[in-house]
Amino acid sequence: MRKSTDRLETLRRAAEAYGADPARWPASSREELGDLLDTDEAAGILAEEEFLDGFLNAASAPRMSEDLTNRIMAGYEAPKTPAGVFDFLRTLAPGMRLLPAGALAGFGALGLATGIMSASAQEPLTPEYEALAYVNDLSVATLNEDGELEWDAE
Repeated sequence: MRKSTDRLETLRRAAEAYGADPARWPASSREELGDLLDTDEAAGILAEEEFLDGFLNAASAPRMSEDLTNRIMAGYEAPKTPAGVFDFLRTLAPGMRLLPAGALAGFGALGLATGIMSASAQEPLTPEYEALAYVNDLSVATLNEDGELEWDAE
């Protein structure tokens, strides 16, 4: 019984959304509810929606007076077409006025973020390790077991 009630509710939602004529329903809804359309409950639901469909079809759209249309149209100017390329670029100029300032601020923020990330990624060096880093490519220098620099004189 529960399944039948759910299907009747689905039928009611489909009829409310698409109208009482199943031909106007999506194909999936017609296939799902096709066997239910012959029942008395479905006929009652479709009769209610058919009354609403007739009421909506009989209603007419409100008509505006000619005077109201003229007053609305008088409030608008026809858009002016640009005379050439320079006029077109001039219309874009107000929006591009802040472009250099925005670019400068963006590059500044990018530089600041890069500096912060690179500074936090480095470990502080002791003077011995820093000296080793400078001379490592120039000569043969190594650290002994005590952590002191050894210079190879050869």
